[in-house]
Parts: sequence; structure tokens; C-alpha cells
Amino acid sequence: MILLNGASSSGKSTLARRLQDTLDIPFLLLSGDLLIEARSLPGRRDTEGPHPWVGQMRPRFFDGFHRCIPAMAAAGNDLIVEHVVEFAGWRAQLDELLSGFDVFWVAVHCDLAEIDRREAARGDRTRGEGRAHIEQNHIHDHGPYDLHVDTTAGVTDDLVRTVIDSWKDAGR
Repeated sequence: MILLNGASSSGKSTLARRLQDTLDIPFLLLSGDLLIEARSLPGRRDTEGPHPWVGQMRPRFFDGFHRCIPAMAAAGNDLIVEHVVEFAGWRAQLDELLSGFDVFWVAVHCDLAEIDRREAARGDRTRGEGRAHIEQNHIHDHGPYDLHVDTTAGVTDDLVRTVIDSWKDAGR
């Protein structure tokens, strides 16, 4: 399992897809964003304010997402997981749930100005969301990593190769 943790708009999804396309063996891609895009959560009923599900459903959604990762791995799937591990408690939960699995943790970094630019270009994120993941949630401080990568310049062939080579060098 390759687990990518980085701020919103840091390049995790692009890196995950590039890894999936490049690796010699098939990997399934798991992502909270993919579940949301698949309409697993109820849609908005208004045009103002936060999604109605945020307060009640968000904690349950992510608890379930975390629990599906070991279930998919236990079924024999090789996984690329892309996630924003927002809280130390989430990292502790993931470490506990994934303790019996071979997990290669990758911290995905990106310059804040570039995250801001990507957010504005995407138009589907709250402005400042990625910046808050880094400045307020300190997402890369919740646990150790096997590799740190920087996607500020984009997800290049060299960066993809670095992740794969580091994963293989770690005995995966």
C-alpha cells in the first residue's frame, strides 16, 4: 500500500493516477474525494453555507473511509490511498487499522502559493482550504513518513520514478 498524505490541491490525485499508470502491478485507488464525487454523500440542498452533512456525517464518513482501507487490503488488493490526514487522531487510527499491512507513507508537499493558485484554478475547493491543512492542521506533523516529495513544479516523470524506486528500495 502506498499512502499519499498532502494538503488539498497539493497534487495527490495527479500523483496517485500517475503511479497507478506506471506501476508494474495493478493498484486500486482509494480516495475520499472519489467517494464524494461518486455522490456517496447527499448533495447540497441550498446555495448558502456549508454542506448540510458536514457536522453530523463528516466524522462518520471519514471513520468509514479509514475502515474501508484495511478491508480492501485484506481482500488482497494492492492500494494507492490519497488522503488529507487532517488530525493526529486520524493518523493514530490509520496506524492502528493498518498495523498488519505493509504501508509506504508519502508526504506530499507543495508551495503554499502554488496550492492557492491550483485551488483558484480548480474552482471546486474553498479558498484557503489547502493552506489551512498545512498552517492550521499541520498535516505532516502527525506521524513519520517513508518519503517526502514536493509537487510544486508538478508531477513529473522523475517524481513518479522517485516514489516507485523508493517504494521498491524499502522492500515493497
